[in-house]
Amino acid sequence: MEIKRSRTSDFIKGVALVAMVQLVLIEYFAKADIFAGLTGKISMFLGGAPAAPVFLTVMGYYLAVGKKSLKVMMIRGISLIALGFVLNIARNAVNLWHVFQGVSNLNPWNLILGTDILILAGVSTVVMALLIRVLKGHVLAYLALIILFLLLQYIVPPVEKTFPTSHLAPFIYGKYPNALFPFIPWFAYVLAGYAFYLFKQFFVADAFKHSHTVKAVLLVLSGVLLLITLHFGFSVSVKPIFFFHHGILFFLFCVNFVFWWLLLARAIVNHIKNPVTDYLEYLGKNVTVFYVMFMVLAGNLLHSMQKSMDYPELILWFPGLMFLSSLLVWLWEKAGKRKKT
Repeated sequence: MEIKRSRTSDFIKGVALVAMVQLVLIEYFAKADIFAGLTGKISMFLGGAPAAPVFLTVMGYYLAVGKKSLKVMMIRGISLIALGFVLNIARNAVNLWHVFQGVSNLNPWNLILGTDILILAGVSTVVMALLIRVLKGHVLAYLALIILFLLLQYIVPPVEKTFPTSHLAPFIYGKYPNALFPFIPWFAYVLAGYAFYLFKQFFVADAFKHSHTVKAVLLVLSGVLLLITLHFGFSVSVKPIFFFHHGILFFLFCVNFVFWWLLLARAIVNHIKNPVTDYLEYLGKNVTVFYVMFMVLAGNLLHSMQKSMDYPELILWFPGLMFLSSLLVWLWEKAGKRKKT
């Protein structure tokens, strides 16, 4: 079954990609004093709730919309996991080559087996494929599972102390320095997206769904709550160890942000259509390909340009990397169309 694309979904994924690009640029390429200052903190905040939580929540929502078979979802999940490891190799190609030549003492397995949001997406897809068969469409069961899942990190002992050199544990749980997107707690966003779809289907009346007044009121209420909790969200976002291994309160902050941003983005898409929104929607349609292309470029530039850029270089490299990544996506699309013909 062909799923009709949502312009709102593509738009917010496109914005999330831009947020991710600026974060990578500031975190890895900006001089240390820039990253440690206000610019770095703002960058981390913009690359926090507007990026990964949006990707994963939207992903969970469309896993519900797609209604794919167990086999299709399993294949998709395993493919994403494999792509994540291939990406690790591709974006660390320069470092791995130096290890092979004997001019670097980096552990190659740390480079190849690094955690990545693509691997998390793949594992989440596989787990969701199984959960859907067990929980069916019981939205309350998913809500209970979200709570239970978020409580796990308060119950399970800190495995990083017991298995400090483990390569498997960082993918699942533990405050390892290199565990950027462990399954616990990040899978909760996929569950939230799936549960949101079920809630819309079974608990929200049609009049409620299509009422512009109700949506405007919800946008305002959600925005007020966002403003009240903004300081807390900022404080967590600017500390990587807290952001990547956050608890229930920050999860609730992010879910409210995603809800507010979804309502606002829908209003933007419905009333504005110009080259900027078209470009952002284009990025959202090609989110995985763009992410891979950008990370390969950025990862291999990192070896020679890490922590070296001042403001002028950053201002030039941001549109430069966006353009190069977009060009590679366009060439990838063209190659795919030629194969079909």
